[in-house]
Amino acid sequence: MKKKYVIPMVLTASLFASPFAASSASAIASTDSKPVFITEVKSPKFSHKNAANAIAYLQENKSKFGLKDPKGHLKEKKVESDKLGMTHVRLHQSKNGLPVEGTEVIVHYRKDGSIASVTGYYNNTAEEAELDTTAAISSGKALEIAKRSVKAPDSIDYEPTTQLVVYPYNGKMHTAYKVNVNFLGENPGNWFVFVDAKTGKVIDQYNGLMHADELKASKGSGIGVKGAHRNLHISHQNLKDGNGTTFFLKDISHDNLAGISTYDFKNQWRSAEVNLPGVLFANKSASYKSDYDRAAVDAHYNSEEVYHYYKDEHGRNSIDGKGMEIISSVHYGVDYNNAFWNGEQMTYGDGDGTFFIPLSAALDVAGHEMTHGVTTHSAGLLYRNESGALNEAFSDIFGALIDSDDWEVGEDAMAQEAVESGRPSLRSLSQPDKYPVNAAYVPYGNGKGMYPKHMDEFYKLPLSLDNGGVHINSSIINHAAYLTGVQIGKEKLGKIYYRALTTYLTPTSNFKDARRALIQSAVDLYGTGSEETDATEDGLNKVGITE
Repeated sequence: MKKKYVIPMVLTASLFASPFAASSASAIASTDSKPVFITEVKSPKFSHKNAANAIAYLQENKSKFGLKDPKGHLKEKKVESDKLGMTHVRLHQSKNGLPVEGTEVIVHYRKDGSIASVTGYYNNTAEEAELDTTAAISSGKALEIAKRSVKAPDSIDYEPTTQLVVYPYNGKMHTAYKVNVNFLGENPGNWFVFVDAKTGKVIDQYNGLMHADELKASKGSGIGVKGAHRNLHISHQNLKDGNGTTFFLKDISHDNLAGISTYDFKNQWRSAEVNLPGVLFANKSASYKSDYDRAAVDAHYNSEEVYHYYKDEHGRNSIDGKGMEIISSVHYGVDYNNAFWNGEQMTYGDGDGTFFIPLSAALDVAGHEMTHGVTTHSAGLLYRNESGALNEAFSDIFGALIDSDDWEVGEDAMAQEAVESGRPSLRSLSQPDKYPVNAAYVPYGNGKGMYPKHMDEFYKLPLSLDNGGVHINSSIINHAAYLTGVQIGKEKLGKIYYRALTTYLTPTSNFKDARRALIQSAVDLYGTGSEETDATEDGLNKVGITE
């Protein structure tokens, strides 16, 4: 009898679900945070497209939005313009000079300077609270507490950060240190820990793991994991002693891009001598054809494919939109059945050969991980509950758009045994419910134990399981995108979903916010009543995401 494969129980939170996470059960976007919905604005006032005018507009219309004193508590985060000529002013809320976690308001200007709409979340309770925002413990002490809380190893791969914030949690405002601890190992983590700055108690925590000099540009080639011949952009360095040339999997051929680099982590979990990303792949030949090289060849090739998709389709220069280096590491750990974005780079395991082959083989996996990076640098969707499910859904959707052959995710990374058992892909946008969820999640759904494709099948998971369902409930948004995509095509679908992600969504956006953002994006691009707008709304209606 053939085995039925379900998602492996692993400890990352990027491509696949994790059964372990923070123990709390409350989202940042609690009832304290007021959603500021997309609203049509007729007035031409406040036409200067800057933070001062955006805040002045909100202050004058504070009763309309249900805000108390936006002028006194909103600060500029950044101002961006897009291809449609619109300008988007992002503002963050502060309290006594400290940022209020989980709040962000965006004022959207038309080309003519009139205000088109406002989106985001604002916390009136934080504004009104009597709160002493001085710290009684040091940031160093908070870091020690956070590291103990997440069982961080002695060797930390990235410099931890601490920031004093106002943290709304379970109806109460806390002055807290937001501590980010990022480390590798068999259970890698990109943990965000909130430590009470008065008492030193851990308030909340969650794992946000989303899952050479004088080089000259060269062209090379290689063989991928599944035998495909790849033409590669690489670089080379002539040795100073005249004894030959070394070739590197480092692409420096693109203008205004810091590079595309692929590293070897040598099947380590971590190393005191070699930290992530590892050692840059090097060869005495421009041809990478050994079995060991294959995972690197695919990672390198696929990274450039994803780079070109975002650049050519959306005008986005790399993950951050500003030409940041695209870094991948392969050969992570031993038989590691996952891939992840850790806030800095992509990392790929080799798979166990039974469920997965090396995960870098799949273009949609590369697209998925790099889209987590795009989300980090745009909407910043928090990796928990519905905002986390949106984070995962956008990664799945863009993975399927970039690898445009089908509506599946991960099909090129599945091992033969898994395929023969009836698991030819990891997830499906067209038919999510053809695959079972992990047994631990079944009691929180409708009893069928399959991936949901409608809000009637939504899994009410605690944060201790899959960060509140980020990989499970994402399939509802995935299916909505599929239903829209079959009507208008993948190219138009990508433009609508990209605009929603980078223009309208904020860190605590939920499914209803996504509906408004997606429909508004379709209207922006194609007009009210257009086929594209109707198809976007139809896809969301059919999965039960309604007003």
